[in-house]
Amino acid sequence: MINYQFNLALNFKHICSKFNHNTAIEFNDGSFLNYEELDRLSDKISSYLITKKIVQGNVVAILNDKSCWGYAAMLACLKLGVIYTNLDINSPVARLKKIIQISQPSHFLINSSNINKLTTCGILEQQLTDYTSDEFHNNLNGFQSDIEISREIHGDSPAYLMFTSGSTGFPKGVIITHSNIQNFIQWSRVTFNVNYNDRITNLNPLHFDNSVFDFYVSLFNGATLLSIPDSLPAIPLRLIETLNRLKPSIWFSVPSLLVFVLKSRALKASDLLSLNSIIFGGEGFPKNQLRILADLIGSRTQLINVYGPTEGTCICSSYLVKPQDLIDDGLLPLGEIADNFSFCVLDKKNNPVCEDAIGELCLSGPNIAKGYYNNLQKTEELFIQNPKNNAYSDIIYKTGDLVTFNRKNKLLKFCGRRDNQIKRMGYRIELEEIENALSDLDYISESAVIYNKTDNDNGVIIACISANINQEDNIIEDLREFIPSYMLPNKLLFLEELPKNQNGKIDRMALKREYC
Repeated sequence: MINYQFNLALNFKHICSKFNHNTAIEFNDGSFLNYEELDRLSDKISSYLITKKIVQGNVVAILNDKSCWGYAAMLACLKLGVIYTNLDINSPVARLKKIIQISQPSHFLINSSNINKLTTCGILEQQLTDYTSDEFHNNLNGFQSDIEISREIHGDSPAYLMFTSGSTGFPKGVIITHSNIQNFIQWSRVTFNVNYNDRITNLNPLHFDNSVFDFYVSLFNGATLLSIPDSLPAIPLRLIETLNRLKPSIWFSVPSLLVFVLKSRALKASDLLSLNSIIFGGEGFPKNQLRILADLIGSRTQLINVYGPTEGTCICSSYLVKPQDLIDDGLLPLGEIADNFSFCVLDKKNNPVCEDAIGELCLSGPNIAKGYYNNLQKTEELFIQNPKNNAYSDIIYKTGDLVTFNRKNKLLKFCGRRDNQIKRMGYRIELEEIENALSDLDYISESAVIYNKTDNDNGVIIACISANINQEDNIIEDLREFIPSYMLPNKLLFLEELPKNQNGKIDRMALKREYC
């Protein structure tokens, strides 16, 4: 009997044989692929990659536009034991260069609109394949549509790289393995009662960690993935109209999207009647807006708060919102940690804290990533030996999240960040990366970025700068060349000189005291 447990490609083949005529992916225009068609398409792309000398362990970068080709390319890489990374199509060239420098892709799968951007990054044309071109589609017809899955792909084989913000100004590529994902799929199936009848939204961009839930929990359970173009959430009325037509049973997104839809008055009590669950995570959900959502559809739809770092394969805890949770304005609990995780709460010296005391949440278990791609220093800093188990190798990941844990109710509560990292619109952001971008502007002599969290919402990113100009619009426009829009400061403060501490370093605490 074939063991599908840790080889995702074999697992997917098994799903396709079982649900071959079920709809695998449905698009907003009404078109769709069933599992048999998706399997064949990904096999052909695998065969194509073989002709490009792509082998197990190589990295393939996909500028993924959520087309059938983009999804199939991810599966094709899994079938070859190739590591894929989905790049942000709208990422500034400077940041894209850094990601390419770290991941060193052997090949790029793109659409025609991205060619100029990548050649600007120094990528040779022979490394690029335009999967939207007629030439590619015509050639693909001649490729094998029933490849043999390599049995050398095992649980420890890397599956994908997910890039997050980095404190040195360089993004970090988190290495997630086949067994990491398989454990995540199994936990999600049980926790959220997923089966082949479910229709799961893909509202999240594929370069964003939350999309891991969308892609794997749907396609590896025989369910239907509902592909939503990344542009559509910006138009709430059209988004809700589209979802009413597609009839999802599970919605997963950051709270920011739900808040945006609610504030736009696009959602009515008569909408989304097919929904069983709304799952949200990546940031706090403001209670005033959560109450509105609960009043609209909470009586017929589960509202579930989830938590998990990218390094923990997307999600590691869930919490079903109850009516009593909506009474006060505090943050929702993170919930119970998944059964296939273990955790400890440590102080600054890596000693366990007392019950209900604040400490750093550290995670271990089969969902924890292998580390950071081509970044041994950061890996060794955050993936450490469990101080409670020195006798044998037991690696824990230091999340940087400050929490309390109550043994009686088994609930974790979020209390803040240990370092200079924040979450905004569900994205994890190191404030130093914004500072690094500011330092690339010639007219800025010094800068520091602080974060003012005034309530349970996203807060305000404040850039304190000493510069030769004070034209805020010009600076923001120049920053767009280096960082994505979700990292742009909300506010610029122009100072003659930034305060310094006794070591001559910029005193960020003084800036926070003054301006937060």
